[in-house]
Amino acid sequence: MNFRSPYVLLVLAACIWGGNFVAGKALVADMPPVLLAALRWGIAFLGLLPVYGRQVWSNRMAYLRAWKMTLFLSLTGVAGFNTLTYIAVQHTGSINASLMNSATPMLVVLLTWLVMRERIVWGAVPGIFVSMAGVIWIIGRGSLEELAKLSFNQGDLIMLLAILCWSFYSVGMKRMAGRFPPSAYLLVQVAFALPVVGLLAAGERLVSGASVHWSPGLLFGLAYVGLFASIIAFLSWNVAISLIGPQRCAGFLNLIPLFSALFATLFTGERIRLYHLAGALLIVGGVYATNRASVRKAAKAATVR
Repeated sequence: MNFRSPYVLLVLAACIWGGNFVAGKALVADMPPVLLAALRWGIAFLGLLPVYGRQVWSNRMAYLRAWKMTLFLSLTGVAGFNTLTYIAVQHTGSINASLMNSATPMLVVLLTWLVMRERIVWGAVPGIFVSMAGVIWIIGRGSLEELAKLSFNQGDLIMLLAILCWSFYSVGMKRMAGRFPPSAYLLVQVAFALPVVGLLAAGERLVSGASVHWSPGLLFGLAYVGLFASIIAFLSWNVAISLIGPQRCAGFLNLIPLFSALFATLFTGERIRLYHLAGALLIVGGVYATNRASVRKAAKAATVR
């Protein structure tokens, strides 16, 4: 297997992130979710520092000049998305959460238009609405009655907020593309995010008083989310983007719910229900249609030139 192939790296990242939803669901049973996020990124920081610390330090002035955007990326992508995801899986299933995450490419298209004023590929609009229908169907648990009542699960709403954070992060990373090496920049973002998540974890401890139930399984789970989900998956994704670009990588996000569903059924006993499959088909079909329209427009533009 060629581990330098961008497609192998993308599948590896999706597989690890799929496992992160399942691991997070299991870990929040023994640990408060904000503390879990803080420990995850603390482990990641200690893993990244020996490799990229000298590179970051030698270019520290360049990173400091971009502190506003770096702080924004740290709060949305590192602190916001992951902390909200771990809170969400306390109230909803890991399969649900990962399926809803498949709507991220749809939101990125909309935010790119709203924030960066890039023109929308109008042929992609039907796909966007199809993906949105899939998300709504999952939130409603496949029940028209629930949809009519607009009855939302608390975890689903929190997961939607997490997805919005990741979408803003993706748009921000697009704006910062080429300014810094992706791997070293990840270390900088983690360094910015850690104090924020640490303070939130301290506040969580004071308010909830929740304790940690230490066990070998908990330590193994922390190692997984801190090393694999935070370092290996992120670096695999970043290298793949540098090789083939973000547009061609985005569709691989839809492998995450497939891996999450597989791991959930194997290790936690969660059941895949019909509304999961229906919502997944709508989301994946909509994102595929959106990406296909974008690729067609790019090919047409290249032909004109």
